[in-house]
Amino acid sequence: MATFSISQDLSQLNKAELLERSGEFIFSTGLNDGASKLCRANMKYGLAQFHLIQQKYGLEPKATFISSPDETISRNNFRWNSGLGYGGRLNWGSGNEKLVFLNVKPNCCGILCGGLNELPDPYDLIKNIDKIKSTELYHKDILINWDYGISNHFINCFETKNLSDINLPPYTFFIHGSAPEFQDDKHGIGLYVDKSNTLKEFAIEENTIFGNQYILLDSDADKYLKFNEQALKFSNLKRELIANHLFNSNYQVICNQPHQFLKDYNNMYLGTNCTDINCNYINSNIFPTALRADMACYLFTGKKNFSEITLKNNNFIKRAENLDLLELLRNSHILAHGGGYSLPDINKVLKVLEYKDQRYFVCELIKDSNKLKIVRHMKELQFEYRGRDVILKILQLELGEIIARLNPVFSLKL
Repeated sequence: MATFSISQDLSQLNKAELLERSGEFIFSTGLNDGASKLCRANMKYGLAQFHLIQQKYGLEPKATFISSPDETISRNNFRWNSGLGYGGRLNWGSGNEKLVFLNVKPNCCGILCGGLNELPDPYDLIKNIDKIKSTELYHKDILINWDYGISNHFINCFETKNLSDINLPPYTFFIHGSAPEFQDDKHGIGLYVDKSNTLKEFAIEENTIFGNQYILLDSDADKYLKFNEQALKFSNLKRELIANHLFNSNYQVICNQPHQFLKDYNNMYLGTNCTDINCNYINSNIFPTALRADMACYLFTGKKNFSEITLKNNNFIKRAENLDLLELLRNSHILAHGGGYSLPDINKVLKVLEYKDQRYFVCELIKDSNKLKIVRHMKELQFEYRGRDVILKILQLELGEIIARLNPVFSLKL
């Protein structure tokens, strides 16, 4: 394996060397299943693009992906084709460098965990939902987009099992949703560069040998970050507004945390909890981790992570020191927000075929290693959600401490 530095001239490296170098900037804590391996294989391409663009603008080419145990694929084709996976923190600077990569596509998704003294009747919830949807619900002048019937967005109710001295109500619920209202340019610049014409006009398209990235610089980066903050606040308020209507305000907000958002100019939490309680977007030190509907979910307190023992056990220290990333790892502030997608038939990635900026992943199958599945888009693949292995990995890595187990009573998928 070649030795790479953060200061070298990337123009002197060929494609294979650039990909090998970008792989050094992936610090994985995933489960190493097929989805986890696909994530890492694709992230090499995204990070290589980031590195080339960083160097072009006079910045250190050291964009880094630190994955959480729910490391997995992205089923968003635009994001995936941009060389980005899911389940971790993507960093490309100190937080103050006015360079924003737009292909990450922040959607301000999060989970509200509320406490209840009595278990609600599902039929009453269904009636309340029907009433809301038939009358239309607004926040100021924004029509609420009811996105709790799409993707993995849901409303779940649980019986609470306290596992710490934090006194929680006997029942809890999760509301999982995002802010699709802000993806296009109806209410401002827009979050998604592939959905907002306004944002695309502001953006600079950077072409690399691995594909294209859209970026914003300087004052345009300022505008985007402010709009991102507006969308985040709306997403949090939206979940509480929905909860108020569903439960008639007879609930206690335990936490309302985002897990897919742009923290600053240079940090994207891409499907993972951010446990940095000094961040203005984080409202408490309690974080939800949601698994499948038939499994218990959990509430954690977070940590800075990673500890020296964890760094040593995962063979991160030497590589992080060489790349001047040790402090970033010690202050990763990540915690899995869910189980993440698993791909039940894929064992590992054998190689990647490239054709006209398109990547085809040649995968070995679990049940028959002599048979291959060659895939480009992840959206159409058969998938499942992972289970308790993610929780065990969180505990093994000391990313957080469990304060409650939430035993499922019912899940309402609309």
